[in-house]
Amino acid sequence: MRKIWHNGEIKPESEAKLSIYDSGSMYGDGVFEMQRTYLKRTFKLHEHIERLYVSAKYVGIDIPYLPYELYEAHENLLIENRYEFDEDDEVRSLINVTKGALSIYERIVPRGTQVMITCFPLKWVIPTAYNIYREGVDVIVPAQRTIPAQLLEPKVKMRSRLHFKLAELEVARYNPSAWALLLDPDGFIAEGTGSNFFYVKSGKLFTPEPRNCLRGISQKHVMRLARQAGIKVIVKNMELYDIVSADEAFFTNTPYGIVPIKSINNHAIKCVGRITKQLMSDWSKDVSCDFIGQTKEWGNET
Repeated sequence: MRKIWHNGEIKPESEAKLSIYDSGSMYGDGVFEMQRTYLKRTFKLHEHIERLYVSAKYVGIDIPYLPYELYEAHENLLIENRYEFDEDDEVRSLINVTKGALSIYERIVPRGTQVMITCFPLKWVIPTAYNIYREGVDVIVPAQRTIPAQLLEPKVKMRSRLHFKLAELEVARYNPSAWALLLDPDGFIAEGTGSNFFYVKSGKLFTPEPRNCLRGISQKHVMRLARQAGIKVIVKNMELYDIVSADEAFFTNTPYGIVPIKSINNHAIKCVGRITKQLMSDWSKDVSCDFIGQTKEWGNET
């Protein structure tokens, strides 16, 4: 049985529970980070934990552990669970932080920050990854807009994500397998529902200004790989008009790394394009892992 880490204690996964009176349930003000491994080594854990503490500070949560303590807790939990994963598994992990029970319920539930770390097979999350890497995904821009920073700061990795869910529901009515790409209230491209967006035009790589979207760790990684490869990276406001004529396009996120895009609002995009392929190859070399090839059998196992 897999184990979880909860406020300093290792417990069975079945005890990964939060009170219904928790502030995160009542207000959605919990913050979190989700990681993955390559060859069982956690990718960019320092960066994820750093962002977690910034998010927690922004919403007024005091994490009662130092960053290095959470880092060690995370890595020790993966060691604790090492026999619960198949040899070809990679690990998907979650660090979830809430303020704990609201003060009006302190007679029922003890107050205090709740920090929980869990882990499970990555293939549960991305069972069809191999086909996606080879064929790409369709993208639809829904009417649902992202929430701008002046209303709800999107650079905070938080649990207030109803607008993402509504966007996914809207897109699914047109194409159940399509991914959503949200505009901000000014009509500029913002982000996917858990992914950052890139497009390629004339050999240059473009990504939206980081005003009304999460500043992605995978996004930053791709920008570094591109610059190392001599590809010019441009960060700018962009409209739907700009991207439907893209030479290539893709999303970045933690579980997949890079997700090629084959169409945007039914406008075909070259997939998988030369630069997208190059960046996927460079990512594999950077982590010393054929992360595409290893997913080939995952869809048959889940």
